[in-house]
Amino acid sequence: MINILMLFVMTLLFIACDDSSANSSADNDISSSSYEGESSSSLDSLEYVEPPKLSGREYNPDFNAIIEQLAPPLYNDGKWVMGRFEIERLGLNENGVPVYDSYYVFFVSKDDMATWEKTDTLRCNRHDNITSAFTWNGRFYYLFHVDEETTFFFSSEDGSQWDSIPVVGLPAEFLKDEVLQKADFHVANNKVFATGVDPCYVSSDLETWQEMKLRDGGSACGNNVAWGEPGYRMSSGSGVIKYSDDGIIWDSTSTSGTLNGYKIAFGNGVYVRGTYNGGDALQWSRDGLEWHRANFMNSNPSSIFYEGVIFGGGIFLAYGGGMMAGSTSYLLVSENGQDWVQQDRVAYRDIERVVYGNGKYVATIYGENYFAVFQKEP
Repeated sequence: MINILMLFVMTLLFIACDDSSANSSADNDISSSSYEGESSSSLDSLEYVEPPKLSGREYNPDFNAIIEQLAPPLYNDGKWVMGRFEIERLGLNENGVPVYDSYYVFFVSKDDMATWEKTDTLRCNRHDNITSAFTWNGRFYYLFHVDEETTFFFSSEDGSQWDSIPVVGLPAEFLKDEVLQKADFHVANNKVFATGVDPCYVSSDLETWQEMKLRDGGSACGNNVAWGEPGYRMSSGSGVIKYSDDGIIWDSTSTSGTLNGYKIAFGNGVYVRGTYNGGDALQWSRDGLEWHRANFMNSNPSSIFYEGVIFGGGIFLAYGGGMMAGSTSYLLVSENGQDWVQQDRVAYRDIERVVYGNGKYVATIYGENYFAVFQKEP
């Protein structure tokens, strides 16, 4: 999944998403130089909280089908949903060439993944037609992109009955294949953000979208947005953190001249962000503006490429891998965002995404037909 080409493309993306008005730090200090508040010395530590341990297992629903790719699972109100991409051979054409049909099949589980019920089938032409997945206002959403004329949300309230909802309000340029394959639709504080490409957008109703702007002019873009008591925070390239009260108008501050920010999350009163590899690649902050290096209790984080950070069930999970495709994924856990423990079992390669629900952390594994399920040990 992660290879040199992908790294190059993502680096270009970070540069594109960064704003030229932000000042770079001359000394590579991760504390913000432009935020006027408490001094960093008063914010550089938290009370130690021992990180929990997780136990992991492979989970394969075993649907007895040729599976090309599993769609990201989603959880809401006691229900899990998931989709799988299937290829069915229909026969031979007049030239003797095999003819195939392809589609996504959706399932819902109402008993905590013990059993699954098939609910709907959606014809598509390739396994990456699903470009984003999220829950919002009590509904499940998968963003389907087939071509420039066919982009819609496949949505359900209970996981059983699904509706196709046209994507409206976004410019046509945003609905191109090369854009939507990079865009990330996600939810923060009940608003839906479309980030990862420039320009970025935000909506409160999935019908009217507003471009995210810098207060002093220009586009405000980055990777993902997190909401906490201090407000919205968005991590982007070259160490720039963007911050906002309403998710529409943004300011920016430089926290480092070199660190590209990936995912950001908020929980237990702190923000956590993952960045490129290095000893300070995982950071925490009380206000999302002044950042501090995390403490690693049992690991050497110098070669980890942090692709994701989430908060759920009272704890943070950070995951990533090495620089080459097929490298072992690392999974680290923290309760306070400052003190982290790498999990004993790191055999799951290329963790793409982790979703929390009802005590379970369900990881999608790139290129595999199973999930990895983690739970806190007693």
